[in-house]
Amino acid sequence: MLKKLMLWVMLLAVAAGMAQAEAPLLVDRINTPQQDADFAFAPDAPLLEMYFAPVFDADAALLRCGGKTIMIDCGSKVMTKRTIGMLKQLGVTEIDAIINTHPHYDHLQGLEQIAQVVKVKELRMCFPATETEQAQLTLDFCEKNGIPVTWYEDGTRWDIGGATIDVWLKGDEDWKLNDRSAVMRVQFGQRTALFMADAEFPLQKRLAEVIPAELLDVDVVKYPHHGITVMDNGLLAKMTPAFAVITNQDYERMRNTKARLRANKIPFAFTLKGPVAVCTDGTTWLAERLPIDPTTIN
Repeated sequence: MLKKLMLWVMLLAVAAGMAQAEAPLLVDRINTPQQDADFAFAPDAPLLEMYFAPVFDADAALLRCGGKTIMIDCGSKVMTKRTIGMLKQLGVTEIDAIINTHPHYDHLQGLEQIAQVVKVKELRMCFPATETEQAQLTLDFCEKNGIPVTWYEDGTRWDIGGATIDVWLKGDEDWKLNDRSAVMRVQFGQRTALFMADAEFPLQKRLAEVIPAELLDVDVVKYPHHGITVMDNGLLAKMTPAFAVITNQDYERMRNTKARLRANKIPFAFTLKGPVAVCTDGTTWLAERLPIDPTTIN
């Protein structure tokens, strides 16, 4: 009996040690600064780094992995100084590609200013020049400055240094441009993120209908349409994210967006106060806010 008891104690101790050693899904140092204070990625661990520029009412995110650097959207002209400031803080001198989700000015206009500061090797578009005046202006700038433009479509997949990006273009041709935005699913190891561009209710409902549930179940979401459009509860329930990034400022218009996220127990961060960094080694996400360096935006 004593031997059996000792064996059970040993098994329980091993199980407790395994549970203690299990890596967390999310370490959120934005909302809970002291959470897992000892957590750190292994010094030699490959990482997917996602940085959301300190902008409002615009989208600009930098992704780095395995030596590759891309941007998903590049913001508006009025927010470009803040985007460029983040790039300077991060030591970015070259961007392999800027991927535009749709050619509204607040997702594309910043390319001209960014390209004057860092080398942009490629622009990736999914809409023709005739879609918006901004699309034509940007394509003219790229032609004049020797920036290659490539075109992508629904189902496109890119590899960025070990992470993958899958493109979903699910809007109907007669829908407004926001609801024809390219939605992008990023995966690195076991961890996933969803960039929802400006998807409003029609596109959100379409995604819930046509995308397999296992692909929608992501860890991190770039909240759609800068938090202006409250996310559909049906889609949010299928996604069950652990963290949300809202490319905006925290003001009265965000009241319903915040209420929905809190009702679903999803922590979130607004970008205006400082770049939001959400990085992973393929097992754990670490969310932190970088301070704005005033010397980079003057």
